[in-house]
Amino acid sequence: MPQESGEAQASGERLQSIAQFVRLRNELLSLMSGLPVLDPRFEKTCPELGEKLERNTFNLVVVGQFKRGKTCLINALLGSDILPVAVVPLTSIVTVLTYGEELTLEVFFTDGRASRIAPGELADYVTETGNPKNVRNVRDVLITFPSAYLKDGVRLIDTPGVGSVYSHNTDVAYQYLPKADAALFLLSVDQPASRAELDFLRDVREYSGRIFFLLNKIDYLNDLEVEESIEFSRKSLREAVGADVNVFPVSAKLALCGKMEGCEASLRESRLPQFSEVLHRFLVQEKGKVLILSVAGSLLRALSHIRLEAELELRSLTSPVEEIRRKVEALESKNREIASEKEHFDLLLNGEVERIVKTVLDPDLRAFRKDIGADMARRFDAFYAENEEKALRELNEVLEGFVTGEVERAFSEWHEAEEEKISSEFDGACGPFLEKINDIVDDLHSFSSRLFSVPFESVRGESTWKTESRFYFRLGEEPVGLDLLADSLAQVLPGYIARRFEKIRAFAHRVANRWIVDKRRRRMNEAIEMHAGRMRHDFVERLQRSKLAFRSEMMGRIEATADGIGRALEKGMAERAKGEAEAARRQESLLETLGRIREEEKELERIRADATDGRDAS
Repeated sequence: MPQESGEAQASGERLQSIAQFVRLRNELLSLMSGLPVLDPRFEKTCPELGEKLERNTFNLVVVGQFKRGKTCLINALLGSDILPVAVVPLTSIVTVLTYGEELTLEVFFTDGRASRIAPGELADYVTETGNPKNVRNVRDVLITFPSAYLKDGVRLIDTPGVGSVYSHNTDVAYQYLPKADAALFLLSVDQPASRAELDFLRDVREYSGRIFFLLNKIDYLNDLEVEESIEFSRKSLREAVGADVNVFPVSAKLALCGKMEGCEASLRESRLPQFSEVLHRFLVQEKGKVLILSVAGSLLRALSHIRLEAELELRSLTSPVEEIRRKVEALESKNREIASEKEHFDLLLNGEVERIVKTVLDPDLRAFRKDIGADMARRFDAFYAENEEKALRELNEVLEGFVTGEVERAFSEWHEAEEEKISSEFDGACGPFLEKINDIVDDLHSFSSRLFSVPFESVRGESTWKTESRFYFRLGEEPVGLDLLADSLAQVLPGYIARRFEKIRAFAHRVANRWIVDKRRRRMNEAIEMHAGRMRHDFVERLQRSKLAFRSEMMGRIEATADGIGRALEKGMAERAKGEAEAARRQESLLETLGRIREEEKELERIRADATDGRDAS
């Protein structure tokens, strides 16, 4: 009974944390719905922030070595056997599970195509048996499922096994861990942590604060043996990550059985509910609170701008005209001083983009071309050795398919990893410029507030990588044709001669065979060079587009600030020119607006205080 009571309390606390996030999110959405009436500028700001709130997701990446029960764990979390439990390692196919009102499966290919499939077809795309060496050129699979587990914004990302016989599987796990809000790393009691797993953890120890370690298959052992296995695993992991870690014992098999059959006893015995409570609490604290604080802060900053302009207009209605004119002249002088810095901004930003290309992109691309050239040459020779006895037409087709698939796979994987790196470099380069622009905007606001004795709260912003890649594969070419050398020789020789001169025929076949192989090898090298050049062009073009977008946004902030301040003063002066009655009416309207702004600010401050309340989020 005490155990059940403790589980009920833990479950209640988890639900309370999630409910708190949902409540605060809904309060923000409701508040934002009325802000466009307060000021038209919120018509753009509120939908953008609202989309961030409504689309908030917790990316939960599941990693682990083959045969640890990783797929079974995901099925157990969802309470359904959606994913196929493979008896051989999975390929480098990533499967993303997200919430949807019904079960749907969509396969995305490396050439940009997408295709809906039936649940029973999934194994044909994500397992090594159904899709050996990813011959189908699948990029990833998206599954929507009406699970309460996913409804709270959790996206489960299933990655291939670490340390399988397919080295690219581990590469994919490396790629996805930095994208995760948290990761589940699965071990099992039936075999100790492998060298490959420990090496993986040593490499990714910087993310260890976001990795949850689960020890699966506890149903194989008794309670004492489970504790011994936990301690052994904890010691191995401590050596790998350089810190103490928690290890959560679970039985994915019992949990799945318990959920699908509605057996509470099996579910309790699996110990999965205890881990789920810890995980949900972490996700809400780690990301939900940050998102609430970020959106509330953005709205407060926007309201601060509007309040400043309203206060300035109010000052222009009540201050002596000559005094306002002198202050306007001082503002214009300040604007001219700021405008002189724009050219310097452009030069520095251009230099940063050139630096990223020369010191990051180009060296990475040279190293990649060198590595992929040597690796693909070895793989090509091995593949040819397995297929050299095929008929010429068939040999040509399988070699062409091999080259196409290998180039697409290699460049897709590198492109995704490099995109993360270039994106990070670009955002890092924009950081100092963003700070400079914010300093300029703050300086302009502060100057105006001091000039008119109006309080001001500083404004900060963020840079983002907004442009999408235009890269695509161009691997198709005219086929070699039906008039291959061996066929041509056989066709020009009379039939009886062809039969008598088998050595000539065999020689012609060998020549044609070698010609096909050489042609396909050249084609492979040409494809590598062509796509390396196209990929470089793609990244450079995206950097240029991102630079221009960033510059436009930054310059727009300065201009919008100056225009808003100037417009507020002009409106006040114009109302005064209409007469005392009009000025009085406008003054009354501004006071009402300022009152509403303070009410909204007070409500946003309350939401921020609730989000940081440790009692609800702990």
